[in-house]
Amino acid sequence: MAVTKTMQSTKLLLAVESDVAADGSAVYTQRTVRNVNPAIADEDAYDVAAAIGSLQIYPVGDIARQDLSILSRA
Repeated sequence: MAVTKTMQSTKLLLAVESDVAADGSAVYTQRTVRNVNPAIADEDAYDVAAAIGSLQIYPVGDIARQDLSILSRA
């Protein structure tokens, strides 16, 4: 039997530089954008996250995408 994957949800995770540690390294805080359409293309997801990041006071370090899927046998 074949296994099928059904996309359930997608989140975008932005690492925002929020502070500086005593040794001078950046300290990051995570911002989460929930309820993103799972069908969104990676490039579009990046563009949306970058646009949201540009509204932040602090610079954005990394942008990640987190997908949740359900696997089932057909």
